[in-house]
Amino acid sequence: MNKFTIIAFFIATSCATRASLEDVLAPLPAIAIASVVEKAVEVSSDNTDSALVREAQLNSPVERVRTGEVPALLENVYPSIPITREDFLNAIEQEVQRRIRPVGEVSLSPLRSLPNLSDYSQPFNVRVSGVPVRLSRSSTMNLNIQVENDEGVVGNWALTFRPHLISAAWFARGHLRKGDVASESDFETRRVDLLVEPDAVNAKLDVLQKHEYSRDLHPGYPLKWSDLNERSLVRKGQVVEVNAYQGMIAISMRAMAQGDGVLGDVVFMRNLDSSKDFSGEVIGEGRVQVTF
Repeated sequence: MNKFTIIAFFIATSCATRASLEDVLAPLPAIAIASVVEKAVEVSSDNTDSALVREAQLNSPVERVRTGEVPALLENVYPSIPITREDFLNAIEQEVQRRIRPVGEVSLSPLRSLPNLSDYSQPFNVRVSGVPVRLSRSSTMNLNIQVENDEGVVGNWALTFRPHLISAAWFARGHLRKGDVASESDFETRRVDLLVEPDAVNAKLDVLQKHEYSRDLHPGYPLKWSDLNERSLVRKGQVVEVNAYQGMIAISMRAMAQGDGVLGDVVFMRNLDSSKDFSGEVIGEGRVQVTF
């Protein structure tokens, strides 16, 4: 076999090898492709001119990555995700939320631009010190923050924020009358800042079930704690059940309440038969207890 025949055979073999590798091994990382090509070059070197072997080596993926001619394919297979300012702020808010555990959602407004961390990749962690015991509208938050990712500590910053405490609150749908028992159907919910509206009632059903309105409310009015009274279990003029105890003797009777009373209140009652008044303790819905 002459020299030209050898060259023609090597070119044909090399082209076939490249086509096969590109078609079959394209999904594999550059290191895997490079190792296969280098092995092929080693095998070819037994039957080929040393100059041709050297040329194939210079064009191998390993050499092209090493010289910077072709970027490492692994970087494309696993692209890094930069840390955005929004990600950074969300992480700080979540840490403050975890430390304080307030009723509502913590939101922080930076009083100056946050550092640009886009040159660093996720995942990352934040460590926050200087978190106050509770949130206050009148004060700002001065926090010391450290950021670290898989490569180590990214940086340390002293940052100032204005806090907000966002929560759903009750707003009246229509006219509500004093003395009516509070009901969820009377309201719609809207998001408010509880640091700006500290008297706003958090939208929880169990809160309404235990109260009645202390005054008339207009449509669109935000419900406040001062608009609620603890719900009366006994009302003036209501005929209620009375349990009277004297030693081992228990008597049940019915009497008319002479006033309103919440749980634990002492109210005056009027005996329906004798019209005599007596007092008893409210122990439940329409129930009074008397002990002689």
